[in-house]
Amino acid sequence: MFNSKNYVIRDLAFQEKLRKILIQQKKGLPEGRLLTATVNGRLYYYQVIDKARMYLGTGDNPIVQKLQKKHFIETSIKRIDKNCRLMNRLITGYASVDPEDIMETSPRAYQLLPKSCFAMVGINNQRGWGYEPYERYMGHPEQLNNKTLKGDFVRSKSEAIIANMLFVKKIEYHYEEELVLGEYTFAPDFKIAVKSQRKCKLLEHFGLIGDKDYRDTCMWKIRTYLEFGYRPYEDILFTYDDKDGHINTVDIDKVIESFCR
Repeated sequence: MFNSKNYVIRDLAFQEKLRKILIQQKKGLPEGRLLTATVNGRLYYYQVIDKARMYLGTGDNPIVQKLQKKHFIETSIKRIDKNCRLMNRLITGYASVDPEDIMETSPRAYQLLPKSCFAMVGINNQRGWGYEPYERYMGHPEQLNNKTLKGDFVRSKSEAIIANMLFVKKIEYHYEEELVLGEYTFAPDFKIAVKSQRKCKLLEHFGLIGDKDYRDTCMWKIRTYLEFGYRPYEDILFTYDDKDGHINTVDIDKVIESFCR
């Protein structure tokens, strides 16, 4: 279900970061402000510091452009400060009407809502979806050696790490659910329930990119997904080990937080 609080939190973080950049960019810009005068239809500029006025000429003067930049920065900071105050108020006072959120804060007698409650707001109940039966790829079972916190067995340590990250964050997923694309049957590493968007996204993790044959297979898979309309970030995510087979959990955590919540 759409939850504006999630988007406001992201926007707040962006604007707070932007504010720091703007303050840094303001350093070294000239003092004062601009005034203009029109002579024979042409615009001329003056720099005003206190009550003193200095003629600068046309808009090509670097000082004119720096003072324009300064005005933009100062105006932006004022708007960001106002926006941040409003967003913090919204975040503090916002109450979700997502049935799952309501169930979590309700007395025990009301924690199992009927399907009609979800239907009223146009969504499906995704709680427990990750444990429901699905068509799982069962090829090469001898490779399923890594047990996850959820209890699944997956093929690589990197996949186990990603599965555990999803599990700890309470993000529901299916591992290697079969997907038919034309004449091909794929087994994406993860099919993830994205709560904020009420949809599922695929995540493919590519581990052995230092190996040419493996790398060629990865590129073929990516092309095939794109050919069947899977949009990066919107429908499918790609993560990677480095060429030496090391996983960067910080980068993967950013992907999960940005696109799987």
